[in-house]
Amino acid sequence: MKVKRLLRFYYSVRSLERAFDNLIMKFACTPCGDGEKGAEKILKIIAEKCELSKLWNYIDGVVVKLSPEERRALKTYAALRCGVKKLDDERRKTLRRSVMKFTRHARRIESFCEGIRLVNKYYCVISPCA
Repeated sequence: MKVKRLLRFYYSVRSLERAFDNLIMKFACTPCGDGEKGAEKILKIIAEKCELSKLWNYIDGVVVKLSPEERRALKTYAALRCGVKKLDDERRKTLRRSVMKFTRHARRIESFCEGIRLVNKYYCVISPCA
């Protein structure tokens, strides 16, 4: 499990949701001879959205319990494009402490294996957090 991917997914879920909505509109509005195939694709996307929603709700339940400083650190960590070695010692400690606390509190994250698989599948669509 890649914690950074999960945190980036959590903080940037709107970009993924926008991509899913665009796909749904594309399949709904595409004139094709077989509307059943389009409907099947739309249902598959909606099912994937439901799985990702379950994962997001679980991560949200974990993050909400953390302090505001730890939440800011997790958001910063999710937005990093490089490793933490380039940061100063104090920020590195804060980030690592926050990530470890998140990991300890997210004990059941492995039970959302389908959601994690979908995060990995659509990771390229997730835009970095602001």
